[in-house]
Amino acid sequence: MYLRAMLVLVVAVLGTGCRFFETQTGPTVDPAAPPTPTTLSGVVRATGTTAPVKNATLQIIDGVNKGRVVTTDVKGAYKFDNLQAGNANVLASATGMPETTEGIYIDKTTTLDFQLDPPPWSANGNGSDVFEVPAWVARVRIDAEFEGASGSTGTTGKCEALAIRFGQSQILNATLGSCLNGVRHYQGVHLMSGGGMVELITQSTQVFWRLEWTR
Repeated sequence: MYLRAMLVLVVAVLGTGCRFFETQTGPTVDPAAPPTPTTLSGVVRATGTTAPVKNATLQIIDGVNKGRVVTTDVKGAYKFDNLQAGNANVLASATGMPETTEGIYIDKTTTLDFQLDPPPWSANGNGSDVFEVPAWVARVRIDAEFEGASGSTGTTGKCEALAIRFGQSQILNATLGSCLNGVRHYQGVHLMSGGGMVELITQSTQVFWRLEWTR
């Protein structure tokens, strides 16, 4: 009787005590799993200004992400997605501007801005025209004159009108020539901050003009 009671007790203890030997484990980590993707982004601007450089090219030239290329949008912004973490040298370039290289360690969400030296800018021609002024051109010097034998403005002398519009603003409305209130050669500096489309309006191809960026 005593032996039976001891046997029952041992069986009971073993039956309940086995729970104390269960092992608690965390989530399984796969050592072969790919690394977490990272990003690299920033803005390319003209040196000494806040003006963006659109269509600039950004290229990772070494490291695990070597060969990746993106271009900037109209705001000068760029972004590389799905990169691997690691060191990299990034080359920034744009038409007419000296290229530059910056080194950085890419990890998670990394930012890197660039500045590129803008080239001199000017435009010249005659008659009416429409063209785009780069974003970093904040001021321009305007030279204009009328070289025609006859003009459509004024009753005395030879004159022709020239209007220049920048965006929604008219920055120049001049009468060129030898008539009353006319000027033979116009010179002036005007603000054109932010870049954009410029329209020159005149009725004569004998109106000659030149716009030049001035700092």
